[in-house]
Order: sequence, then structure tokens, then C-alpha cells
Amino acid sequence: MSKRIEHCRPPRLRRSAIAVIAVLLALAVEQVHADWPLVRGDANATGVASAALPSPFDVAWTYNAEDSGFEATASIVDGVVYVGDVDGTFHAVKLSDGSSVWKKKFEDTGFVAGSAVVDGKIYCVDYNGIVRCLKIEDGSQVWEFNSDTSLYAAPNVHEGLVLIAGDSGELIAVDAASGAVRWRFTIDQPLRCWPTVVAERVLVAGCDGKLHLVDVNTGEGVENIDIGGPADGMPAVVGDRVFFCTAGGVFHGMTIKPLESLWTYGHKGQGEEIHAAAATDKSIVLGTHDKRMVALDPATGKPQWDVPLKSRAESSPIIAGELVFFGTVRGRLQAVELSSGKEVWNAEVGGRFTASPAVSDGKVVIGNDDGTLYCIGATK
Repeated sequence: MSKRIEHCRPPRLRRSAIAVIAVLLALAVEQVHADWPLVRGDANATGVASAALPSPFDVAWTYNAEDSGFEATASIVDGVVYVGDVDGTFHAVKLSDGSSVWKKKFEDTGFVAGSAVVDGKIYCVDYNGIVRCLKIEDGSQVWEFNSDTSLYAAPNVHEGLVLIAGDSGELIAVDAASGAVRWRFTIDQPLRCWPTVVAERVLVAGCDGKLHLVDVNTGEGVENIDIGGPADGMPAVVGDRVFFCTAGGVFHGMTIKPLESLWTYGHKGQGEEIHAAAATDKSIVLGTHDKRMVALDPATGKPQWDVPLKSRAESSPIIAGELVFFGTVRGRLQAVELSSGKEVWNAEVGGRFTASPAVSDGKVVIGNDDGTLYCIGATK
């Protein structure tokens, strides 16, 4: 094809064509090497990777946090995995081979929620309610903010704001550069779900049984809707629709403008763990506490497939290409077809998976509560 362009186009058009091809190639490379900077991959919490996993794949490497465990979901940026353990050490690990880049120990604390890695900084929260900004180069601290409450959800970062949902019922926005509070939004029950951002609105589901829309610039409440019970899942947004679960075992599909219910899907009640669905415009995939992985039609909420599992999948699923990937509470890593739910791969590794997978450069990274960080990648 390049020869045809060479002989058939005048020089100016030839240069333009070459430039277009270069841009397309650059975009392709960018897509394959896309980062996973936030706990669900992007600000809309879709849990969808930009590229498929290689075939065949298996456990490529493991990394161990000595005498600790991983409950937090990893972030991956520029070929480095960032994740904190339950005993207060934050780890930076090479995605290519699992070797350590650096470790930073914080005393008398632990990390159970994922981090956000944005603009060369790591934003993480510990179970004592401290929000930290760390340097990506070595983990040294830039600033810290004491939220004076328990924090169960990872932070989100949007245009210079770090958004934190707290057990006090506060949604707090702090300045990403300084840690200074910019605004607070408060409800009378805990907020335990990740704050999703779309169209200058923060979507956060509360234990007050409502989904709240908050202006991301001012912190003013814009709208809310009754969801019938305390929230048990971070909102995933696809287009003008949002999808999430309540602790009562009801999964919701709603429109955002206006904020109205489209459908509900019922299943057995969830626990207090923060779950999320993986969401595309074709399928919504979620794990349930009655040991199933389910795919729903985004338009109707009707099941596309329903697969029984050997144990609960408290690890929220991710979608990579035509596969759904997740871990279970009995230490099973599993991949199924997005179209059918048919299992295509599994590994029984032991321990317990409550962290969710992160995906970058054709590799899946997920932490186990036994202190092992697993990387699933190409076996060739």
C-alpha cells in the first residue's frame, strides 16, 4: 500500500498520507500501552481495558509483600504497578517482570482501597482516614490530609481535584497540588462508594438509599434519586446511563439526564464490600454474592448469560477485549467469554481475592490477601 501512495499521489498529498498513517500507528501503540491510573481504569468507572489480552496467557510473574496482604486494587502507569498493602507499605513494581522499583513504609496504618496515579503523583487513602499525595519517583510524601473519618473507597482525581468519599457522609474535594479542602458535600449516612465523574457531575451512591449528583466545581447537590437501600457498588457510567448495586441485592440501570430508573435486576443481598460492574454499551457484567457472574443487557436489564461460580467473586470483574476477568474469595483467577460466559482459563492459586484486576500493556495485575501480587500475561 505504501508503494501505491508513493506513485499515485503528488508530494504534498504523499506527506499528508504518511502523516495520517503515523498518527494512526501512534494511536494504536497508545491504545495497546494504555495505563490504568484509577481503580476502575477511568473516571467513569467502566472497568474496561482499551486492548485485548494476548493468547495464550497464564501467570507471568508474582511479587510478594512479606508478612502482609493486598486488598487494594492496583494502579498502573508507564509500566509501573502502584499498590499499598494492609500493613502500611506502598509498593512500586515493574509491570514487565515484577521486580521492585521502591517501597515506602507508613507506620500504624494500612491500605485497603486503591489509589489514583495522575500527573506524576500518587493519591492514596489509608484506613485511618489519611489522604496522601506521594511522588511517583520514590514514594516520598508531598502532603497529607486528615479526613477524620474511615475511608473505604479509592480517591478519584478530576481537573486538579482529589475526590474522597468518607464514612462520615462527606464527599470531600481537596486541591491536588496542596491538599487544601476546596469543598464538602454532606449526607446523613456514610459514603463508601467511589465517586464517579461525568459531565461535570460527581455520582455517588450513599448509605442513605439515594444516588446523588453533585456539581464537581462547587460541591453543591444538583439532584438525587431514591435507590431503595444503602449502596454496595460504585456507579459505572456508559454514555448517558449509570449502573450500580445496592446492599439489598438490587442492581440498577438509570439514565443520568434526567435521573430516572430504567430497570432493576434483583439477586441475593450483597455484603458491605464495595463492588462494581464492568460496563460497555453492549453488556453489563457483575459478580453476585450467591456465587454467580452475570451479564445484563444495558437497555433492558435482562440477563444475557448467568454463570455459576465455585465461590463468591468479591473482586469486581474487568473486560478486556472479548474476555471477562475476575478473582474469587477462594483464590481462583478466572476468565470467561464476554459473549457467552464460557470459561476459557482459570488458575487455582489459593488465598483470597477481594482486590479487583488492573490492566495495562496486555497484562492483568491483581493482589491476593496472602500478600501475593499476580501478573497474568503472554506465555510466549
